[in-house]
Amino acid sequence: MNLAITLALVTLAFCCSPASAEICTSFLHVIKTLFLGMLSEHEATIELFSPDADMRDAALEKRLVDTLPSRPRIAS
Repeated sequence: MNLAITLALVTLAFCCSPASAEICTSFLHVIKTLFLGMLSEHEATIELFSPDADMRDAALEKRLVDTLPSRPRIAS
């Protein structure tokens, strides 16, 4: 979740003017693909920010961890 928050703040800083009272459309697009899109769509969206390989790997790892069940399964 830290990566998502960081990405959201960076998007706001670079894409939205400080005098604007409206929500930046590119920010909304990034957030929408983060929560609702497929992995390939999300990767294409964040390419705008030129993330390095470590950032891409961290996002992929986080997405994989998010798919794990919340309770561990008990082996019988």
